[in-house]
Amino acid sequence: MLVPARSDAAVAARTSRALRVASVPAEIWLVAGVVAVSAWLRFATLGAQSYWFDEAQAAHELHLSLGAMLSSMVAHETNPPLYFVLGWAWAHTFGAGEVALRSLSALAGTAAVVVAYLCGRELVSRPAGLLAAGLTALSPFMIWYSQEAREYMLLAALCGASLLYFARTWRAPTRQNVAGWTVFSALAVLTHSFAGFLVAPEALWLAFTIRTRAIAIAVGTVAVVQLSLAPLLFTHATSRLLGFISSTSLSARVQQVPVAFGLGTLYESPLARFGLIGAAALTAALIALLVVGADARQLRGAGAAATIAAVVVLVPLGLALLGEDYYIPRALIPAWIPLAVVVGAACTAPRVRIAGGLLAVVLLGGFVYAQARISSHPQYQRPDWRGVARALGPAPPGARAIVAYDGALASDPLATYLPGVAWNQNGNAATTVGEIDVVGHSWQAVGRPLPAGVRLIGTKAVEDFLVARFATQPARRLSTAQIGAAAPSLLGPAGAAGVVLVQSSG
Repeated sequence: MLVPARSDAAVAARTSRALRVASVPAEIWLVAGVVAVSAWLRFATLGAQSYWFDEAQAAHELHLSLGAMLSSMVAHETNPPLYFVLGWAWAHTFGAGEVALRSLSALAGTAAVVVAYLCGRELVSRPAGLLAAGLTALSPFMIWYSQEAREYMLLAALCGASLLYFARTWRAPTRQNVAGWTVFSALAVLTHSFAGFLVAPEALWLAFTIRTRAIAIAVGTVAVVQLSLAPLLFTHATSRLLGFISSTSLSARVQQVPVAFGLGTLYESPLARFGLIGAAALTAALIALLVVGADARQLRGAGAAATIAAVVVLVPLGLALLGEDYYIPRALIPAWIPLAVVVGAACTAPRVRIAGGLLAVVLLGGFVYAQARISSHPQYQRPDWRGVARALGPAPPGARAIVAYDGALASDPLATYLPGVAWNQNGNAATTVGEIDVVGHSWQAVGRPLPAGVRLIGTKAVEDFLVARFATQPARRLSTAQIGAAAPSLLGPAGAAGVVLVQSSG
């Protein structure tokens, strides 16, 4: 009698599990599938590309002691400390290699997909949330920064959470919703200065429409956090840390923004010339779909998201025109999830399902195409400094000098990948070197003839880089300036002065 009883119990348990699975709404399965795809796109290739300059700097800082990291962050970083504090704990737990350190951003990027869904559902509708999640999952722009060991994807996720609790507070200003908006807004502001462009309109909106003591306290708390960062932001704004931005004209950067948001690093291609035209056409299509197809509630939610996104994109542009120019696509990432919600609302509006569905297919297809192109074309990827380090090989006995024509952009990655290269090089100190190597580009050529006493060891192409190694016989004692001046006669023409690194084998 026991065996049939046990068999009946097993069958009942299996039936119960099957019923529980069957009772899960299809929407949850769809969201889970989108999240699974997004996680695979972000985690599967975390180590495929080497660190570029900003990541190498972060990797160096995050392996220091906490005090040394904070000191270096204040001196060399341009944003508030939250990512670096979290990253320091992460690196000291999992390591500072590419996969280990970037996994923090990949995790935040996967969370951003869930947040996009929740924002779309809260502001507009469940279908709008699903499409917003799908756009976020497949976006080359979001995938790129989910695989970068910097603060941008943490910023996107926290700004999305701020938007979510803004929407919930707008609908129902409960203590829990107000507290959620306060916490996530403060954390976003502590991550990046551009978070303020999203949090400020949310704060004004809530303060104007709700007008309760709880909202006043919440807005005041976030304002105090923002004001506490003012000395740090002012110091960085008046330093040369952000001087790289002005190396590209503002008009070019404005054209790059819509292409970067839509097609990732393809903004470096001629497509950037058509970015504003494409953005205008897409905006017109979205407005038409919303006006014709959405109901009043959906229009209000999409309008709120569009207003907040417009502030994030346009206010920094206005400041740039007034002389405070920090306008680059990645800094505008707080606008991504609000924009995804607007697109989701337009494409899923009830009365224009066919037209909206076609536009959604075009956008998602464009994302897939762009990601495939980026993955298969090295010119749209990060420079392969890890490959350059392999081409240079181990240092010879004593010391060698390495001249990299990419200048400061090369110094931190090479110091990361080459053992024996000091992080801070010693000015114009003289060093006895038996080898001088030059990291140039494929269009450059080895000097003919070479200077007396210099012999070519070999050359190797690494993507667009050309690595040329030269032995000096006998070894020579040269200053950094002398080494840099000699480089064009070894591999030239130089085009620009390079950075000189000294590597010791000891």
